[in-house]
Amino acid sequence: MKWLTSAPANLMVIGEHSVVYGHNAIATAINKRLYIEWETRNDRKIIINSVIAQYESELDNLKDNTKLTWIITTLKYFKNQLKQGFNIRVTSEFNSTLGLGSSAAVLAAMLGGLQFYLQQNKSIIENFKIGLQIIQQIQQRGSGTDLAASLAGGMILFNPVSQQIHKIKQNFKLPLNLIYTGYKTPTAKVLTLVHDSWLNQPVLLTSIYKLMGSTTKQAFKCLEKNDLAQFYLLVNGYQGLMDALGVNDLMLSKIIYTTRDMPQIKASKISGSGLGDCVLTFGKLNNHSKFINQLQPMAIQTSKNGLICEQA
Repeated sequence: MKWLTSAPANLMVIGEHSVVYGHNAIATAINKRLYIEWETRNDRKIIINSVIAQYESELDNLKDNTKLTWIITTLKYFKNQLKQGFNIRVTSEFNSTLGLGSSAAVLAAMLGGLQFYLQQNKSIIENFKIGLQIIQQIQQRGSGTDLAASLAGGMILFNPVSQQIHKIKQNFKLPLNLIYTGYKTPTAKVLTLVHDSWLNQPVLLTSIYKLMGSTTKQAFKCLEKNDLAQFYLLVNGYQGLMDALGVNDLMLSKIIYTTRDMPQIKASKISGSGLGDCVLTFGKLNNHSKFINQLQPMAIQTSKNGLICEQA
């Protein structure tokens, strides 16, 4: 038996940091996908072929591999329901070093593939709840916003408290560009740094998160009304709040303000937790900037398609 699953890369549009503390976030699936080709075996071996690692193990005693944690942990979750092993081949249209939610895309594609095999037709929310358990098992924390975007596709408003995923009606096109700094700080480390920096000012920190949450809510209303001018204003405002948290740095600032100086760029902000990784810009980049060109910016688009499962 052979089948194929795929899930889109994703990124946070607005709502970083505050989503971890219960506030809404807006995320989007993008037009870069991760693919998993599945094939059943006549034994109980798991063989994984991926650009980042090769792997072979017995299903009943799965060996750990740090490069394949998301795949192996998901297999362990479903292990008792599996009657045979698999050949699993992973390919991707994007580099896992970029802040494009590669872990969430892998997890979404794994959930879809295993449920296709088990003939379980679970809803997006049911899949999300299983995936969130796996995320928290691996990371101990995390809202699952990126997983919600990869499962659902399109642009979503995500409520981490009620775990509701609301697809935003898009009567508009957001011209997006992602610019990688060349380095990144793990999200867990950034969250710890913010926590430790504000340890003596908990009331002020809570106020910043609340303001972030309010900004995200207003940004959502603007998208629903197709008021992009106000939406861009709020995106830039949110960047200021990220700066206030202490997750901006010299390189990120240089990219943000260089792009904001371009006539057709409407807004620029950190994409992700900050202290490296990427800047997300809205609008058309000026190709005359040597500094930005050296960073090899990537033009991206929102993708309507979330998780896809199909017989090969």
